[in-house]
Amino acid sequence: MNIRKITTALALTCAVAVPAAYAQSAEDVKQTANVDVWFERFDKNKDGQLTVDEFGLGKSYFAAVDLDSNGILTREEAKQAQLRKSGKPFVDWTKMDTDADGYITVREWTGTPEEFDAHDIDGDRVISKYDRALARERKAAKGRLEAFDKDKDGFVSIKEWPADESLFRQRDRNRDGKLNVEELAEDIKRKD
Repeated sequence: MNIRKITTALALTCAVAVPAAYAQSAEDVKQTANVDVWFERFDKNKDGQLTVDEFGLGKSYFAAVDLDSNGILTREEAKQAQLRKSGKPFVDWTKMDTDADGYITVREWTGTPEEFDAHDIDGDRVISKYDRALARERKAAKGRLEAFDKDKDGFVSIKEWPADESLFRQRDRNRDGKLNVEELAEDIKRKD
């Protein structure tokens, strides 16, 4: 079974798990399923709600999805916020890009400097579509690592690898016999 099949199976499983009450369309199913997966990951104490500290994406994002502004984010608020955006991410990147050049500079950024640095994946002092694609892929790679890493050592060995050995060898760029998050991430070509 290859990674693409596993990823597709996981995505379908998540989509089926979304209650019908939240899903008016296929896009709604996808968006609320993403919220469920994301919420499960960050709800450290599994109490069904998130604080700013658990949230993991910064104070400005938290404020955008905490619809009643009570400092606690419920799964329902997160889903409603996501559905209101009609499939857009929590942050409206185009709105933040005030000069409409396709890049968000430090001057345009509305969050903290730490949040900016976290989104500027390639360190070029602007946030672009490329940075967002890298962030999504690294997050997906972390999910793959967690799924494949049976001995929980933080790496995927050849014995844990669910796919073809030749694909493992291609990904093992440093030839150490194990795959880390960076090696599990798909290569994303710069398009901006």
